[in-house]
Amino acid sequence: MDTYIEVAGQGDIAETVVEQRAALTLTVKASKAEAAFEEATRLRNDTIRALKAAGLGADEISEGGRDTWQPWYRRKSAGQEVSHRVLLRCRDTQRLYLAIDALQPLFENARHSLSVDMLQPRFDASAEAESAARAAAIQQARARAQVIAREAGVSLGSVAQVEELGADAERTGSYGDYGFAMAAAAPLAASAADDFEAIDGASRVRRLRFRVRFLIS
Repeated sequence: MDTYIEVAGQGDIAETVVEQRAALTLTVKASKAEAAFEEATRLRNDTIRALKAAGLGADEISEGGRDTWQPWYRRKSAGQEVSHRVLLRCRDTQRLYLAIDALQPLFENARHSLSVDMLQPRFDASAEAESAARAAAIQQARARAQVIAREAGVSLGSVAQVEELGADAERTGSYGDYGFAMAAAAPLAASAADDFEAIDGASRVRRLRFRVRFLIS
């Protein structure tokens, strides 16, 4: 039976935001259910057209589903609320903000409302950074194993097994990037997204972890 030393190693990858994601919830309130459904569908279609006219591509807009309910305080009378959700993803933050701002005229009607939930952005790193982090994790594991082998009076041999334990990523504090289930909701409000002061996107560190088994003699 082989004898071995088993240790863990880790390597860090610096990642930056490459795509912002948002969920738009469009809600219509009406006294009759039929009117609510029809008006909500028109609002959904007008919203999608407005987003495209403002510069978002069809591949940056996707369906998020529909929800309907009758407020509890109106159960004994007429009243219906219908919501459609539209999902957005865009690699250009300013262009995303401008498209959302362009929806303002559609929600001047008191029966219409919009909430914007920023979802967790998509982070990415280069293939070179990923490879370097994996190599660093194995090197760290070897250094730890060498200390143990030296203190134990044995010789460290070759790698017998490597097991990836997964990765942990720190939270950036950006809207949508939380350590627990939470949405950052905001009503539509006029802004000056066309006068946009560009800054670097959020960044984070993702930590790769490996368990490495070294043979000893």
